[in-house]
Amino acid sequence: MTTPCRTDSARAGSGAMAALLGVVLAAGLAGCDKPGEGNSLGDSPPAAATGETPSVVGEGGTLVTDAADAAGSLTVMSVGGPADYVADDRRRAVYLLEGDTDGSKCIDACLRQWAPLFPPTGGPTVSGNLAPVLLGTIERADGSQQVTYNGHPLYHYVGDTQPGTTLGHERDDEWGEWYLVTPQGNALGEEVGKLD
Repeated sequence: MTTPCRTDSARAGSGAMAALLGVVLAAGLAGCDKPGEGNSLGDSPPAAATGETPSVVGEGGTLVTDAADAAGSLTVMSVGGPADYVADDRRRAVYLLEGDTDGSKCIDACLRQWAPLFPPTGGPTVSGNLAPVLLGTIERADGSQQVTYNGHPLYHYVGDTQPGTTLGHERDDEWGEWYLVTPQGNALGEEVGKLD
């Protein structure tokens, strides 16, 4: 019994399809990112806590990462931290820089490690046990708005690559000391008061 021509042509067709798929796949892979480049979707390379530039720096020197995206709401977290702390609506820890009241202590090279928390259109909100009266915004020197809590400009740390990570807490670098923020709006670990 002979094999029908249809089977041969189907095999030839599937071979041609496989070859075409291989060409399309190779063309797609040729357009993949090389280290240090964004991809064709406009995404930035992943952040790194190695001291290298973790991402693209935009106009005014502001770090452009997912970490610097607008946060719609602040909430309370306890996972990953030494106690309850303030996080954004994506459960990423936010930090304050001791002595910073207007964003001027973290500029230029600092913005490569610490991304300002930007407010969304309509302004930020709070949930959980956070006080709305402590929530605000400031205008940075570059004209961008930054979320504040109890007067402290808030930042994300580039080393916190996933929700619940708090690697920036009690970090002392060339710009100062960085702390998680308590629900009361103070630096976590700061002595609040003593009874005599």
